[in-house]
Amino acid sequence: LAGKNVGVGAGAVVVRTTPQATWPAADAPIDGVFELSVADLSTWSPWVPPGWRLGGGVRASAGINGRFGAPEYTGMVTGTALSVRNFVQGVNVQDGDVAIRLRGTTATIERFVAKAGSGTLSLAGSASVGESPKAALQVQADRFQLLGRIDRRIVASGDGRLRLDASSVAFDGQFKVDEGLVDFTRSDAPALSSDVEIVRGKSDAQARADAATSAPGVSREVALDLRVGLGEKLRLRGRGLDTRLAGDLHITSPAGRLTVNGTVRAVDGTY
Repeated sequence: LAGKNVGVGAGAVVVRTTPQATWPAADAPIDGVFELSVADLSTWSPWVPPGWRLGGGVRASAGINGRFGAPEYTGMVTGTALSVRNFVQGVNVQDGDVAIRLRGTTATIERFVAKAGSGTLSLAGSASVGESPKAALQVQADRFQLLGRIDRRIVASGDGRLRLDASSVAFDGQFKVDEGLVDFTRSDAPALSSDVEIVRGKSDAQARADAATSAPGVSREVALDLRVGLGEKLRLRGRGLDTRLAGDLHITSPAGRLTVNGTVRAVDGTY
């Protein structure tokens, strides 16, 4: 398979089953190999949300064996000069370098480093892709620029741990804002013109009834335990207000509800 928007891929897979089966059983033996190479991820731009741009190259090479219902892989996935950009939102991650080793049903991150601004972000950990998928990852940020707009800038450091399985997501960690600016001097909340009239297709009661009877989606139990320090260089500016913000926040999710506890105070502020 070759195309300007997909890259170049090749592979061969054999599944052994019986002539009577219309589809291979989960325990049917499987054997094969595959390779994928995308020299320039910017060609995937038509497949990502508007405003986002990808860059860099990715290569994957692996052998496949085991059972049809739970295949095992042996090989590597590598990425060089990876980048993710959205200039409207102020996201500009670049120089990504990734190496993931595939061994059986486990994918292990051997190297995952990316840069934004003058800082770096690194990931480590592994994931199981077998019958019971799960992942355990550690993230570490060192003066990593989360946002880089002229009116919205956040640089942060810290570390956290992510645990994920079929029924739950857990994230805990401690981060601090090294420097930041939120400037709403030239921005207003959007408002409709006075000659715009909204006509609702359904009443609120009917919409709630439809939502209640719709099929529930797959949901995971979420457990958050995140501490955020606002640091000494976070500034808020706009509408006559110019102040530094300081304090500490503790973000949790008891009973699945996002909860924020802590204190935020103005330091040397003027209005």
